[in-house]
Amino acid sequence: MALTFNHARIKGVISATEADHPKAKLDINQDILLFNEVRNTAHEAINNGVIVSLTNGSKWTVAGTSYLTRLTLSADASVDAADGHGVSMTVDGRPTALDPGKSYTGAIVLTLK
Repeated sequence: MALTFNHARIKGVISATEADHPKAKLDINQDILLFNEVRNTAHEAINNGVIVSLTNGSKWTVAGTSYLTRLTLSADASVDAADGHGVSMTVDGRPTALDPGKSYTGAIVLTLK
């Protein structure tokens, strides 16, 4: 998934996910209506990269743990946290500062402090 936000205000979680059925094992005769139901939970990217670009003053207010594979911030873009929290980022497990005008690639995790 590749998302580019231009002059935008975003609040929430943007993340790779893991999809699960409501039951671990479905029976075709009893659970036929559950086959099309899945629950998506934020999860590190495995085969589902998430590329986010914030351009032209876009602002993302992170509301929960988000897993990305690339994050690009224009010089006037920003990432902050909801409800007076701070936001921290790791890239490939290493704490990394969120700096406008930079691009990050790898296993990116944004969390609330």
